[in-house]
Amino acid sequence: MAKLVFCEDSPVTQKLIRAILQTSPHEVHFASGGLEGLHLVDSLRPDVVFTDVHMEEMTGVQLCAHIKAREDLAHIPVVLMTASVQTAFLEAGYRNGASDHLIKPFTPDELRAKVEKFVGDNQSASSAATPPENDTKEL
Repeated sequence: MAKLVFCEDSPVTQKLIRAILQTSPHEVHFASGGLEGLHLVDSLRPDVVFTDVHMEEMTGVQLCAHIKAREDLAHIPVVLMTASVQTAFLEAGYRNGASDHLIKPFTPDELRAKVEKFVGDNQSASSAATPPENDTKEL
């Protein structure tokens, strides 16, 4: 079973993600902002982090940079979620170590496919060559 962390400040989007992943075998955790997300990542050591780009107090790009700056967390893939059509946000995310992105609004199939991309093989989180596998359970 893999651990997923979603940093998303929109309760509506959190509810949507919970509904989409409720039958998934993965363990799903939510943070309502970047700072809270960083604490959650530090304590849970998830297999993958999905983060909204635009959040108060700490953006998704800043969260990604903080994760990638820490040797003990740098192996964790970070997927940026954004509704913005401005490529500058995604480019900044990739410069700061983001592994991928997901455009909002996304379909259930798009979210599931992105999760499976990083956790579908149930790989060990210690594998630096390939992204680790994750399981999801709704909180």
